[in-house]
Amino acid sequence: MPAAVRPALLLVLLLAAGSLAAEVYRYTDSRGGVVLDRQGVPPEQVAKGYAVLDEQGRVIREVPPAPSAEELRRRAAAQRQAEADAQLRRRYPSLADLDVACASQLRDLDGFLAVTRDKLQLLRKRLRGVERQAAEQQRGGQAVPAPLLEQREGLQREQQLAEAELRRLQGLRQSTEAGFAAERQRLAEILAR
Repeated sequence: MPAAVRPALLLVLLLAAGSLAAEVYRYTDSRGGVVLDRQGVPPEQVAKGYAVLDEQGRVIREVPPAPSAEELRRRAAAQRQAEADAQLRRRYPSLADLDVACASQLRDLDGFLAVTRDKLQLLRKRLRGVERQAAEQQRGGQAVPAPLLEQREGLQREQQLAEAELRRLQGLRQSTEAGFAAERQRLAEILAR
């Protein structure tokens, strides 16, 4: 290091050390008393917040207390809500856009419901026909042929599956409608700001 740089570096270090020595830390101890300390704030007190003072007792800077767990949860929830609101706003710039999307999805679900109802009606009709044939066989004193029994069992299984699909689609339509209603209410609140 050149000799001319050494005094300047020494001066900077002395000024920095002098400014550090001039700082006084003010904090509240575990008994509630105010403490002034040149050494710093004990680690167990840092989370409670403190102030840094100059030699004349003026506040140089304040270090606020660390947020509580509840405050951190509240901030995280607010952040998640802000992100959800921004995403909702990107998807639907207006209430009219949301209404169009809702009507389209409900129309599609209504189409699936109609197809499933028609399928279920057809299965029930076919099952009644097979059961009628089996009853005629029994009334005639004959045993019901195995293929006819298998066909009846197959139709019953298909009917159960179709009924389950119908219930699923009905539930999906209800949840979709409720979801759009909630999104519409939230979007109206966002746009009103």
